[in-house]
Amino acid sequence: MPLDRFITNMLNIESEQIQELLTFNQSDGSMIIKIRLIDAHCACPYCNGQAHIHGYYPRKLTHSTFINRACTILYLQRRYRYNTCQSTFNEPNPFTCSHEGIPHKTKLNILQDLKHPEITYTLAANRNHISKAMVLRIFDRYVCIARNPLPEILSINEHYLPDSDYASLYCCLLMDFATGVIIDVLPDRKKS
Repeated sequence: MPLDRFITNMLNIESEQIQELLTFNQSDGSMIIKIRLIDAHCACPYCNGQAHIHGYYPRKLTHSTFINRACTILYLQRRYRYNTCQSTFNEPNPFTCSHEGIPHKTKLNILQDLKHPEITYTLAANRNHISKAMVLRIFDRYVCIARNPLPEILSINEHYLPDSDYASLYCCLLMDFATGVIIDVLPDRKKS
C-alpha cells in the first residue's frame, strides 16, 4: 500500500479531496503530515454570496493513530471572505470541529483506552501524545456516569480497623438496611 493511500485511510478522507500532501519524519521519531484539501467553494450562510480565498490558516492537530510515535497533522485550512456581506468563514474540515485541536479519531482512541480500568488518565495521555488535562476534558465531555440511587433505608455504622492505613482506626459503613448490600466504605467516621 503506498504511503498516500495509507494516510488517506488513516485520516478517513478520499484521495480526490487532497490538493497537497507532504510527510516529514522528525529527528525525534515523530511524524508531521502537511495537508491541503481541494477548494470546496463554500457558500455564505448569511447572504449566499460569492466567496474568494482570504488566506490559509495553519491548524496543528495531534493524531494518535501511531502508538509508538507522535503524529501531527499540519492542516492548511482556507479562510473565505464573502464579497456581499464582507464576512469571513473557515472551510469545513473532515478532521475535527472548527474550534478543537484534536481529531475525532484521537478522541475515540482515548475513550477506548479509558474503557479498561487498568488504564489511567496519565497512561492514556502518554499513549495518545496529548496532555493529561486534555484527556480529563475529553472524558468529562463525553462520559456521563449516572449516580447509583440511595436505598429506601440507609444504615450508617462504624467499624473498628486496627490495621488501618488512615489516621482513624474507625471506618464508616453505608449499607442498604433491607438487603444488607454495602453501598460505600468511608475511611473515617468524621462528618466532613
